Amino acid sequence: MKSTQFLIIGWQEVVVFPEWRQIKMKAKMDTGARSSAIHAEEYRVIHLPSTPLKPLNEVLEMKIKAGTSSKQKMLWVRAPIIDYRNVKNSGGKIEERPFIETTIGFGDYSYPIVLSVTNREKMKFPVLLGRAFLAGKFLVDPSSTRTFKSRLKKLEKS
Repeated sequence: MKSTQFLIIGWQEVVVFPEWRQIKMKAKMDTGARSSAIHAEEYRVIHLPSTPLKPLNEVLEMKIKAGTSSKQKMLWVRAPIIDYRNVKNSGGKIEERPFIETTIGFGDYSYPIVLSVTNREKMKFPVLLGRAFLAGKFLVDPSSTRTFKSRLKKLEKS
């Protein structure tokens, strides 16, 4: 039997996006959702010339709320679009969304991630992390929240 080490995380965490000026956002782990998503207040697609290696050569500029408190600020960030896919939203309706690729950080750990971009303004968490991202890396402890903040406090007390 193969032994694998998983990082234990809570059902909600604060994540960092290193490629986007280290901004922090609240994220909810959702093992029932297949894909991951990020909220954008608005976005625009920038079409670049196609190449043989990059037939879909588009960049998404999106306006997001950076921060985890009431003092959030709006920032424009960019990421390459890797695909457009149909996704069933929380209301059960299918919508076509752009999918982007970036890097996401948990404490000292960082991982590449694919995110769909959508309007999540009615949701409590601007970032939703689905099982395609979580699988093989994390175990979600539904009784814990913000485990990386807790780990830092424990280290400071030692």
